Amino acid sequence: MATKEEIKQELTKTEGYYEEAKKKLEDWEKGEDDGLLLKKLRMKLFNEEWKDGGEKKKWEDKVNELEEEKKGLEEKEGFWRGRVEKLQDALVAFGGGEGNEQIA
Repeated sequence: MATKEEIKQELTKTEGYYEEAKKKLEDWEKGEDDGLLLKKLRMKLFNEEWKDGGEKKKWEDKVNELEEEKKGLEEKEGFWRGRVEKLQDALVAFGGGEGNEQIA
């Protein structure tokens, strides 16, 4: 059981984590060594611009690595977004209650 004030505090802290995760994902997507590189390599693979099989394999490996990294960032962002929504719902459930009331 938590009080309204405890939920507000947790929500504030969680919103900070969510904003940080969102910013990391946005920065990653705009980063020359990350998101932009992933887009460039995908396009090169699509256009079959490799010189030999070794280069193609190297690009494919890097694409896979970058996709995994992006997936991890997206999962963290999604986790914190979900946590914020859950805490907001808990806060709304208090309705017009006083700050020291507890929820089950």
